[in-house]
Amino acid sequence: PAPVRPARLERMRPRTVVSVAAATAVGIILAYQLAGVDFTTISGADLGWAAAAFGASTLCMVAAAMALMGFVPIPLNLWTTVLVQYAGSFVRIAAPAGLGSLAVNTRYVSQMGASTGLAISAVGLSQAVGLILHVPLLLICAYLTGTAYLADFSPSVTAIAVTAGLAVAVALVMLVPGLRRAVLERARPYFHNTLPQLMDLLQHPRRLLLGVGGTLLLTAAFVMCLGFSVAAFGGSADIAALAVVFLAGNAIGSAAPTPGGLGAVEAALLGGLTTVAGVPAA
Repeated sequence: PAPVRPARLERMRPRTVVSVAAATAVGIILAYQLAGVDFTTISGADLGWAAAAFGASTLCMVAAAMALMGFVPIPLNLWTTVLVQYAGSFVRIAAPAGLGSLAVNTRYVSQMGASTGLAISAVGLSQAVGLILHVPLLLICAYLTGTAYLADFSPSVTAIAVTAGLAVAVALVMLVPGLRRAVLERARPYFHNTLPQLMDLLQHPRRLLLGVGGTLLLTAAFVMCLGFSVAAFGGSADIAALAVVFLAGNAIGSAAPTPGGLGAVEAALLGGLTTVAGVPAA
């Protein structure tokens, strides 16, 4: 009899398994979101304003790339960095809050030659600056709008419960010496460069301008996209009111434990557009 050839076994890499699982999760979530969409209503959108909204959404990715390039001390290619922002947005659909894009950006920076600690501190600094700018922008826009409806953006019971649970966990870690010591020993190698990174950034005005300017441009592009989308259906709203709606809705979506803030973002934006911006519910 002819000799039997050994069977060739193809092993799947863990990266492939994770990629397939993430793509499946994203597909299911998108299908769930699109299941309740009335496409006949969307087909009535003004094509000009819809194209403007698409352009603003593209500008968001460019602005996010600019912000990352400003806070990272090594040179990054603009086109590649923009593509990474699209990848991060894709992963963000399946990951809670901004953890997906945070992990993708950190991995990208480390692959470009930065050490793991430097990549984490640089990306973390960009997130911190974004948070620092987010709060005063929200307060300023709320003042300009003259609205008293910020209480309408109340988070869900689930978000409150998860936040409370995280607060209790942090308190336990801080109160128990053994846990506190273990966490600090693991975290110190990654975050001990954050303050030097900030001081180094302050000594480079061009990088600082690129990072802060990209962060502000990112917020402005998101608000423009929302405004153009409202205009596509014949609505109109004050730009400051739209900024309040986006900033507050984005904050609630980041606190929600669901992938991509699913459910929380939609509810916050719908409530904000009707109560703050005065846009008809339909």
